[in-house]
Amino acid sequence: MKNVKSLLRSPFARKEDGSLSVEAVIILPILVWAITATFVFWDAFRTLNASQKATYAVADMLSREETAVDANYLTSAHELFNFLAGEAGSNAIRVSVVTRVTDPVTNTDVTQLVWSKGLGGMVDHTDVSALANRLPRIGLGEQMIVVETEQEWTPAFSVGLASYRFRETAVSRPRFSPQLCWTTCGSTT
Repeated sequence: MKNVKSLLRSPFARKEDGSLSVEAVIILPILVWAITATFVFWDAFRTLNASQKATYAVADMLSREETAVDANYLTSAHELFNFLAGEAGSNAIRVSVVTRVTDPVTNTDVTQLVWSKGLGGMVDHTDVSALANRLPRIGLGEQMIVVETEQEWTPAFSVGLASYRFRETAVSRPRFSPQLCWTTCGSTT
């Protein structure tokens, strides 16, 4: 015991040679992880932001249409989303049009699905129940265009974030026309 105490009091205990190397060995892995994690988190938020902007751009484009849209138009909208989102991977898009009408049987106002088309793996909606919680108030006789998109994101490095599928929804009203029709106005298929 006496030998340890004398060793701690000796000039050896006060020497600081090599302490910088020890500190670097301890801190360097933490610093590299922090820089890598910052890059991965930044990339996730960049992808989310690009996906949101691309979704709103497609919704805005559809809201300005004065003529009926068809499968070719939606394929082009999907390609536009891929281009604007910056990732042409497994992106998907679905466009649905809903309206508010008076039900003749119950004489109440109900939201009704006019048409829905999906591309890139998203299936068409068959009723409005899947959209109900994402719709704003709709006036009687008005239409709303609902654009839903999905974009796959995979982190470049493993820092605690797993792959994620960003899902965005944009809702807009037709601007220059009272309705957005599928193929020809008056058709719902």
